[in-house]
Amino acid sequence: MPITQELHALGTAARRLNDGSEQLNALIARIDALLGRLMIGMDYLHPRPLSEIVTYDRDGKRCIEMAYLGYCRISKGHALAIKTVKVHESKRAMATETPGDFLPLLQAPRRLRYAAVDVLPELVAGLSAQVSEVADAMARRCAVAESLARRLEDLAGPAPGAEIQRSAQQASSHSRPTMPYLIDGEPPIVAAAPRRPTGATGPTGPTGPTGLGRR
Repeated sequence: MPITQELHALGTAARRLNDGSEQLNALIARIDALLGRLMIGMDYLHPRPLSEIVTYDRDGKRCIEMAYLGYCRISKGHALAIKTVKVHESKRAMATETPGDFLPLLQAPRRLRYAAVDVLPELVAGLSAQVSEVADAMARRCAVAESLARRLEDLAGPAPGAEIQRSAQQASSHSRPTMPYLIDGEPPIVAAAPRRPTGATGPTGPTGPTGLGRR
């Protein structure tokens, strides 16, 4: 094939690749935003690495750099991310437990983004199973707490409705009290007691708060 035809084929393939990459990025961003709207608020890491790069340290020992796809907390919220860890071969089982470095999926290199899309369905399925398990445990705990509350009410009697509502609002994660804590060692501010009028001699005096003079 003449060089001009090869360059033309290369240019066509490059345009297709770039157009497909932009479309894929838009779809990843869409999936990421939809997961965020679910307000899941928990981490999940796909157990199988997306890539493995083998290097050797100064002592000739082999090191493996692995990249995992996860749904993790980054900055102020959860998002699809790539976790990269470096481990010695003898400690490979600890790779998923190492803090590692996190990078938003959309900022990861192309090869990792492409590989991540292939396992995205598995990640969503694993995240769904984890959320379901936590939700089941939450229902069990709520039942235990409800049973205990009923038994305590039988002993102490039900609390007033206003008190129950106030306690529920303070305990809710959507309505945390915002009163700041006192500084260590600083006593709380107490309002000063009002001064007595001039000539007062105390509770039993002629101008005492009882309003009764001496007889």
